[in-house]
Amino acid sequence: MQPIIDGEQLLDNLEALAQIGIDPNGGLSRIAYNAEDQQARAWVNEQIRGLGMTVQTDAAGNGISLYPGSVSDLKPIALGSHTDTVPNGGRFDGTLGVLAAMACVRALHEAKVKLRHPVEVINFASEEATMSGGTFGSRAMAGTLDTEADIHKAAWDGQPVADHLRAAGLEPTALKQAIQAKGSLAAYLELHIEQGGSLEAAQISIGVVEGIVGIRRYAVVFQGYANHAGTTPMAGRQDALVMAAPFISVVPEVAVAHEIVGTIGQLKVHPGAPNVIPGKVEISLEIRGLHEDVLDKAETELARRVEQIGGMFQPVSIKVPVVSDPRLTDALAAACDELNLSYRRMPSGAGHDAMSIATICPQAMLFVPSQGGVSHSPDEFTESEDCVNGARVLLGALLKLDDILDTDR
Repeated sequence: MQPIIDGEQLLDNLEALAQIGIDPNGGLSRIAYNAEDQQARAWVNEQIRGLGMTVQTDAAGNGISLYPGSVSDLKPIALGSHTDTVPNGGRFDGTLGVLAAMACVRALHEAKVKLRHPVEVINFASEEATMSGGTFGSRAMAGTLDTEADIHKAAWDGQPVADHLRAAGLEPTALKQAIQAKGSLAAYLELHIEQGGSLEAAQISIGVVEGIVGIRRYAVVFQGYANHAGTTPMAGRQDALVMAAPFISVVPEVAVAHEIVGTIGQLKVHPGAPNVIPGKVEISLEIRGLHEDVLDKAETELARRVEQIGGMFQPVSIKVPVVSDPRLTDALAAACDELNLSYRRMPSGAGHDAMSIATICPQAMLFVPSQGGVSHSPDEFTESEDCVNGARVLLGALLKLDDILDTDR
């Protein structure tokens, strides 16, 4: 019997989970490790146990469930995402990926099919940036957390991350027990809503994600001289904001030229009084792109333009791009072809748990359209047909990967 996604059950599960964590503003607030987050995880675990899977929670709160395979020594193929939300968030971000993974196992279970590989369903903890940065649970699993520092950082509500972990019954000092060794999984696939509007605008059903962009952030400072705004003639001013203004228009120019995105998200004018000429301007600059060499060229150009104007350019942080495994993206594309679904190969401009898991095993993602490109909002919406199509592609790719991975054994 061929495994088939039960679309109606998937949609019913999405509706059921959307009832957990409803807040007064109409969205969902299943914030990492809070009571509603734990209630949602318990609900997912209950459904999973009904599919013949074992369920465990690791030291970071990640939910890990296993559906056995027929070859005892093969590593699992993992599917998953997250069910936590931002404050007043939407019902699809992350949740669709977890429930679609569960739907794939349900299809195997109901067809009485075991793959060669075990199938692992992971509900990552704290993917949203509410605990000192995003992808907390998957970074713990990958061993990339600075555990001692991160547990003492402030969470979204100002309280230490350690307090939230303890409230959820987790021991902060034991986070390293969540680490999984490189090669412990055969592969990882993640279904997610696009969180952008490109698929909807192009009327394309599926995005095959070729990689997750690298993120580089910089501090740019223009130093002038603060002086009286009424008594200092225009010709004698050293206005830091006037110095900064040309650079602000340079950022989109450079981004377009290099086919990346660039954003000035913060601009601080000192001293910030209406009757004082700005003496100093601090700019927070971010660029994102999928290719390191392109980011290098854009960074060089931006630094040169700052220097020409007379400012200072300082790198602050770098997250390198993560490129998807071609075998996995090809499997996703082939599944789309078999289902007669249109698809586009594209990068992810946002970070996801797959970015962390790339240190453990090959990974790839697929996107389904987000209406209006809206996410992290109660207005977040993905059509039912798109949700089901995403799950069908996920299952199709899983079946293909089970055949092609570890074929040299």
